Amino acid sequence: MGTGLTESTSRLRADARRNREQIIAAAREMFLEQGTNASLEEIARRAGVGIATLYRRFPERHTLVQQVALENMALVGAELDRATAEHQDAWNALAQVIRRLVDLRVGAFMPVLALDLEEDMRSEGGVLKTRRDQLLARMEQLVRTAQQEGQLRQAITPIDIMLGIIKLSRPLPVIGAELNARLIEQQLELFLGSLHAVALDASEPLRRQRLTLDELDRYLETAE
Repeated sequence: MGTGLTESTSRLRADARRNREQIIAAAREMFLEQGTNASLEEIARRAGVGIATLYRRFPERHTLVQQVALENMALVGAELDRATAEHQDAWNALAQVIRRLVDLRVGAFMPVLALDLEEDMRSEGGVLKTRRDQLLARMEQLVRTAQQEGQLRQAITPIDIMLGIIKLSRPLPVIGAELNARLIEQQLELFLGSLHAVALDASEPLRRQRLTLDELDRYLETAE
């Protein structure tokens, strides 16, 4: 009997954890699409749970917004861990972090969540401010090391990098996902090139597929 109760409890905990993760993932998607005033009922539907389950986990909208922000920060921390583990030099680690955060569209959430969480971000000792400050300190260390190694331009700051990630993470409207992906990739190469202190051979092409005017016109016609 004891074993049965333990198995049942473990299963309930696993179900609860899965529901929570699905709600956060759905909220992240909806907030990106519609902002933080997105329908909680639609978030629950996308998560595959009832609205009562959502309210049990997140009794207030603000609590859900906070959790999405914390998950966003966790993604940044995980990418910093991965990049510094995979690269001995700071520049390649930094470049990998930038690429991954753009791919994950992490920067797109910063403006979306900022207004709702402005007070939280200023609250001394609060979990959001503490986590954000920790991530900024890690990014500052990576930037300083890359500059000391002579790979990153001296004038660059972590804020410059985060603003670049935000801009690159936000797709242009109406032109479609495929074209957006190509344009973001091209702009990302230009951005990284502007950060890199090591002079490149002027004849070396950017690592990209060139987009012709005819192709651009076709994309725009399809989007109309």
